[in-house]
Parts: sequence; C-alpha cells; structure tokens
Amino acid sequence: MLNQTVNLIPLSNDDQELVKDLFEQPSTLRYWFQPPFTNEEQLKQFIELHVKADDIISKVISITETGMAERQTKVGLIEVIDIDTIARVGEIEITLLDQHQGNGFAQTAMKQMIQQMFEIYNMHKLFLYVDVENEAAAHIYQKLGFEIEGTIKEQFYAMGSYHDAFYMGLTRTNYENQK
Repeated sequence: MLNQTVNLIPLSNDDQELVKDLFEQPSTLRYWFQPPFTNEEQLKQFIELHVKADDIISKVISITETGMAERQTKVGLIEVIDIDTIARVGEIEITLLDQHQGNGFAQTAMKQMIQQMFEIYNMHKLFLYVDVENEAAAHIYQKLGFEIEGTIKEQFYAMGSYHDAFYMGLTRTNYENQK
C-alpha cells in the first residue's frame, strides 16, 4: 500500500527546474498572472529574491511516498508574498505541476501554509486574488475559510486578455473559529 504525505520545504536554489517547469505550463501562466521567464538569469533572480526577501515566505510542495521504499517528489510552490509586518497581512498563492493536480495536494498544502502563517508567523490576515473564471480554485479557498470580499474588474492581463479577479480574505478570527 502506498502512503502519500504532503510536506512544505523552504524554496532553495536547487529548485530551479521545478520553478521553470511551473512557470512554463499554461495553467500557471493563466492563473498566477506571471509571465514566463525569458532566460536563465530571470529564473535565478526570481528564486534568489523569493529565498532571501524578508516579505516573502516560499515553500516547495513535496510529496513523500512510502511503501516498499520512500520517494520524494516536488510537485508545486506555495508562497505568502508582500508581507506587511506591521499590519501582519500577506498574499498567499499556490501552483502545482499539472500532472499532480486533482489529488488533494493543493488543499493540503494550503491548510499547512495557513496554519503556519497564523500559528508560527502570527499573521492577522491572509488574502489572495483568484480569476473569477477559476471556479474550482475559488470553491477550494472558500472551503478553507476564505471569503470573497470583492470583485476587481480587469485586474490581471493573461493569455491575451484582461481578467476580473475575486479578492478573498481569511482573518485570524475566522481561522480560529473554524479550527
């Protein structure tokens, strides 16, 4: 029997191939609103910034499979960016490699990151933007306690057009009430 565990490990310079693969796939380009890297230097700068910046916490989503032998597979990236240390708020974002979507890894990783941010980093609020057309993601975020606080018109440009986005938030109070 195969047992799978989701782990969050700090992003490192060794994760260049994962980050490159994530930002080359159309699903990330469509919903993360980040253009693809045009060269190796841009990729290195992205990782260096996300490893060293005080206002970013970046974690690789890794799956540990145990059975006959143990194997680890890196499947995605989850981050809290633009952390305001005075107000204790930050934007949470996540992306998975397409071949690992639909297995519950994203939801488990989000739960773990949310818990860390409120219980270890003492955050007051996490927020995110989600394309209004990405109904599956919005539904998962709502199951995790995020509430739609508004719709922002033509907030992002991706795949050749502008897209509306929901602004969703989860406060510490709501997080603690749902535990």
